[in-house]
Amino acid sequence: MANASIPDAGPTVNAAAGSAVRSAVETSDDEITRECVQAGQDVPDPASWRPGVRFDLDAENGFLVIRNDEYAAVCLVKNGKGTGIAGGVDTRRHVYGDLTAARPFDYLSSWNEGFPATGSVHFGIASSEVTAVSLVGPDNSVTPAVVRDGTFAAKSAFPESVDEPTTNYVRATLKDGQVIEGPFRS
Repeated sequence: MANASIPDAGPTVNAAAGSAVRSAVETSDDEITRECVQAGQDVPDPASWRPGVRFDLDAENGFLVIRNDEYAAVCLVKNGKGTGIAGGVDTRRHVYGDLTAARPFDYLSSWNEGFPATGSVHFGIASSEVTAVSLVGPDNSVTPAVVRDGTFAAKSAFPESVDEPTTNYVRATLKDGQVIEGPFRS
């Protein structure tokens, strides 16, 4: 891990990725959230966490972005169970209170596939004003993200490189139709 809106309409598939990105509407996502919080270390206010967007890599493995009103984290899912929080909860960065009108989104994490990486699942947070998010790759390709309750996920062909300030850019659409672009990582 490199250490983040489509209205809830049921399952959604990221056609470019072929893997399922879906809204966290199933009751099981509430249970997975509880399992991840219990398995995590030093999780602030454990009872306040709720599920955000979920990304399934395959039938056994996936991720569920979980959040409360202050923080978000990426929960690891194995065989339908929450097994822990990738990288823990960073209470110094990726804080909802740090989102602004000029930057209503932030990088949360990425999961890079392979070595060297051939693609990546990207996770982020967004303010309540954001209704849609797309990642714009270095080649100007656009990958739509699934947005749920202030969290988003997308799979792109471009991994986030720890050697670069940022690889992907975010294009966020607000409720009033305004579009804001900026680097995925600040």
